[in-house]
Amino acid sequence: MEEKDSQQPAPKKGRGQSGSVSRRLILDVAAAMFSAQGFTETSMREIAAKAGMRAPSVYYHFTSKEQILSEILSIAIRSTNLAVRESVERLPADAAPRRKIEAAVGAHVRSLHRNIHYTATSVRYQGQVPQEVALNVRADRETYADYWQQLLAEAAASGDLSPTINRQFLQPLILGSMNHTINWYDAGRGNLEELILTVLALFKGMWPHQDR
Repeated sequence: MEEKDSQQPAPKKGRGQSGSVSRRLILDVAAAMFSAQGFTETSMREIAAKAGMRAPSVYYHFTSKEQILSEILSIAIRSTNLAVRESVERLPADAAPRRKIEAAVGAHVRSLHRNIHYTATSVRYQGQVPQEVALNVRADRETYADYWQQLLAEAAASGDLSPTINRQFLQPLILGSMNHTINWYDAGRGNLEELILTVLALFKGMWPHQDR
């Protein structure tokens, strides 16, 4: 993971930038720091210094560190949700439900590793964030989980998904397995597409008809 971090462009100075650019810079810097050293170990002053700003400039955009974290988590969840939905929607209208799930798996893994600081913060601190932050992003998490349940329900109805599988177990198992790659994936072991193929192979037992 350190190799990926070193490839990120150095943040530009915040002085003189528009409000939206400065706000995004703060989020980018905070996401990198939260994912590397932890939320509680990172101060607003450290975020400001890393962004090339004074602390009051950060407080102009965000009232607290918790607000920054909430926005980082929302961006991570919503960007992955959007990537997955767009990938599924690009399939032919008559695509089998199994193919939709396979497309969703690929899009989820790519989004995880292409937005690494945001998604790493979301994955690593899920269940450990302050209650106010958890409440702020709960709707985003539920919306994304519901979409996966929709895909799995469609697969079950079509016969693509084995009837012996409990979908209430399957959805968090799929997402949890993919999210865990944040903690160990290294490009030195293989490229991202190889990782996706491996994840798909791991869940091959879901499909009762392997030739579909």
